[in-house]
Amino acid sequence: MNYYISKIKNELNEFLWTLKRLFIRIGKEKVESKDISIIVVGRNDNYGGDFSLCLKTTLDWNIKQLPDAEVIYIEWNKIEEKESDCNWIEQRYKNAKCYIVPNQIHTTVNSNPKMPVMEYFAKNIGTRKATRDWIIMINADCLIGNEMMKNITRLNKKYVYGTHYISFKWDGNPIEQYHFRDKKNIVIRFPAQKNLSAVVGNFIMTYKSNWVNATGYDERLTNVRAGVDDNGLEQLRFMGLKTAVLGHHYHLDHPESIIHGANTSHGENEFKNIPYKNNEQWGFINYPLKQISERIWQLEKI
Repeated sequence: MNYYISKIKNELNEFLWTLKRLFIRIGKEKVESKDISIIVVGRNDNYGGDFSLCLKTTLDWNIKQLPDAEVIYIEWNKIEEKESDCNWIEQRYKNAKCYIVPNQIHTTVNSNPKMPVMEYFAKNIGTRKATRDWIIMINADCLIGNEMMKNITRLNKKYVYGTHYISFKWDGNPIEQYHFRDKKNIVIRFPAQKNLSAVVGNFIMTYKSNWVNATGYDERLTNVRAGVDDNGLEQLRFMGLKTAVLGHHYHLDHPESIIHGANTSHGENEFKNIPYKNNEQWGFINYPLKQISERIWQLEKI
């Protein structure tokens, strides 16, 4: 009985989000894929399995949906003895730009030795490097849902957009429609909660100027990943932005996912510190860049 009650509540919640989206869509900004920057963060440490294969699979799918979008990949705390994923990303995607953050810089801002990736510091770098008007931040193990494409074409600058969550078992093959349609593959699904809490860590979209005015994610949070996404969302909402849902994103399920229980590498954020204001150099904008190849750069320690 509890299952069916929960199912009905979830379906009702999704329906209400859909009504809200239809209401605000009319007469708003026309958006094409050439207007969008997609920001992705990662590290080739096999987090979640074969990380490079996972990253290639999701990028292939997401860029197929948004073929003219700018792709910005931030490789954080690169493992020196492994080949950089930036090498094949540059060759595979015409609009990709890659920025490598070496361990020497990671150690200057990290205060949690269990956390090798400063995800939201990296996303701030992506925001400062993005050249398009709209920014999508999407995790390396997440896919844009089909139904989202028609909803992305008309957006409101005064909104921040999230997605409903579906995690599914991935067979390691390139993504096809059967991955989404076979209900036996679904591990868990839930709609976006009120004001998008708990889903914006995987996907969030808004006008670039909104992130610039917010000064990105809070760079005082140096020992935690969990909750930093909600802090960033609350900062945008404090600035007066409203919330809406574009559709579903699909997550490649893996054991390290926080949906399967506590993950000590994420840390714990037990406070809200809204509003905050990073210094003018947020996103490492003052760090010199060493050009590795045509569209790959490495940040250099000051």
